[in-house]
Amino acid sequence: MKYQRENFGGNYEFRCLWHDQFLVDPHLHEYSEFLYVKSGAAEVFVNGKPYRIPEKHLLFIPPNFVHGYTCRDTRVLCAVFSNDLIPLVLKEMGNRRLIPTPVEVSALSGLIESLAETDRKNTVFLCGCLHLIGDQVIRQSTFESSQASDGLLYQKVISYLSAHHTENITLKGVAQRFGYNEKYLSHTLHELTGINFRSLLSLYRIDRAKALLNDPNCSMADIAFQSGFSAVNTFNRTFKSFTGLTPSQYRDHKV
Repeated sequence: MKYQRENFGGNYEFRCLWHDQFLVDPHLHEYSEFLYVKSGAAEVFVNGKPYRIPEKHLLFIPPNFVHGYTCRDTRVLCAVFSNDLIPLVLKEMGNRRLIPTPVEVSALSGLIESLAETDRKNTVFLCGCLHLIGDQVIRQSTFESSQASDGLLYQKVISYLSAHHTENITLKGVAQRFGYNEKYLSHTLHELTGINFRSLLSLYRIDRAKALLNDPNCSMADIAFQSGFSAVNTFNRTFKSFTGLTPSQYRDHKV
């Protein structure tokens, strides 16, 4: 997941890369993201549900949505960017929960494709382009009201995991905190994300570990504990199961 290593932290962050073979396991992050298909068709999983994205279409991934890609023999452009680049788009979405929808963007294809060559420091231009894309996403997508119980549960739990994933938290504790039955919470999160609570928590902890691995002076033990893992062995095993690399290998291969 090279693009994730290149896109962590900072203000007005933007990374945009072309891919011909783009196979990415389910993951999440606090950035926004879109996948644009130039040719072929992409298979995307968002919160456990499959989507087929045809040519000249785009799929917008909001922050904290679990997503993965299976793009074979397909030319795609993946952009990952910090949310301060699309303030008006997020304001327009408000408390509504986006239902992922393939968006037809042939009229914007030239503009979208030019983003791969755009200077990342040209934030005014990037903001303008991303807001044009966001306008089409809003116009062509449907939303779930914040009053919908499952969507509201998801937002509350995801916000809590984002803020407290380095702590010793459990499914039982989260269920008690928000007044849900533990089995109901487990089932609903699995329905909404396609993965279980432990895996969801591990995704946040692994993303935290990736950031800490950027510091060559930070020991593996410190990284494990600061990411919320109780033991180095558990950290190593979990990290490799999600990324295919040990933490040491990931640090060595980071570009």
